[in-house]
Amino acid sequence: MILKRLNTPLYRPFIAVILLFSATSTQALTQTHLLNHADTYGNISLRNSGNITLPNPLVVTGSLDLENSRIAQLPQQLTVDGNLNLAYSDIEYLPLVFKVGGYVNLAHSKIKELNFGMQVFGDLSLMGTRITKLPDNLYVKGNLYLNNTKLTKLPNKLLVDGNVYIRGTTIHAIPDDARIKGTVFN
Repeated sequence: MILKRLNTPLYRPFIAVILLFSATSTQALTQTHLLNHADTYGNISLRNSGNITLPNPLVVTGSLDLENSRIAQLPQQLTVDGNLNLAYSDIEYLPLVFKVGGYVNLAHSKIKELNFGMQVFGDLSLMGTRITKLPDNLYVKGNLYLNNTKLTKLPNKLLVDGNVYIRGTTIHAIPDDARIKGTVFN
């Protein structure tokens, strides 16, 4: 009855989106589909979405918000000019070709590891993740949030322009070759 009442030209696009994201099977989105989720600044929000497949390669001129989504895999080539929000998502691995111009929020996600030599040009949040090791040569232009992770040590050649937050970890020492311009908060 509700769908019958909503089956008017005004509501049909919303019904299509509801049906697309309520399906339990994986749905493939094309670049054209993504335009329906973009604002005028190039930001794309797929928060709380189901298990969908993003186009490969994917270039986002704004920010990409996949918070609390059931998306299990990112495209093999991902460029985000703004921020990348993967908090509470099912993402376990980042793509090999991966560039983000702003912050990367992986808080409470299922991330298992980060790429060697990863560069983040804003903050990097790994709070509440099960990650056990950071890659050597990690660069973070902003702050590095490691609170409540299973990390026991910081990586070799860590470079952080901001602060490092390690409360709730068993990290007890800073490597000699680490360069942290801000403060380490425990």
